[in-house]
Amino acid sequence: MEHAGDIAASVGIWMGYSVWVLLMFASIFTIFLSIPGGWIALGLAVIYDFFWGFHAVGWPGLAVFAGLLAIGEVIESLLGTLYVAKKGATTWGVVGAFVGGIVGAIAGSGVIPLVGTILGSFVGAFAGAVLGEYLRNEQLEPSMRVGWHALVGRVIASSVKFALSLVGALTVAVLAWPLG
Repeated sequence: MEHAGDIAASVGIWMGYSVWVLLMFASIFTIFLSIPGGWIALGLAVIYDFFWGFHAVGWPGLAVFAGLLAIGEVIESLLGTLYVAKKGATTWGVVGAFVGGIVGAIAGSGVIPLVGTILGSFVGAFAGAVLGEYLRNEQLEPSMRVGWHALVGRVIASSVKFALSLVGALTVAVLAWPLG
């Protein structure tokens, strides 16, 4: 028969683990807000592992998570830029998409927090690319096409980064499973 202290300790371990996992996964969703949610989740994993003497997850698990995040950053940077450039954007369109994404996220945050930030960053990337291309060549149809590709590239890049962050968080959550 278990003692009340053992039961309370077990409940505490599971509650702590559950809150930690929820915070990690919530932080990952902030990637779509242009916040480094994957890195925040890694920080939470390091803190959690610190309290367990770096034996709950372990350095190899933390390194895998960090590696996935680094790959995600590289892919996001390259994919967002190369995709739109491959689809015919000039430097004007690429820079316009980048700046527009940031301005759109900021403007969207003021309209509708969280959702507005996400939508604003995507709409801003589109509008920035269109404006950049239009200022360069003064033709609306090709500029709109580049804007569409900037939007698609941003969605794909953010989704790949999100997926890699999710895999990393799942990896450390499984490694730290209290019954393991």
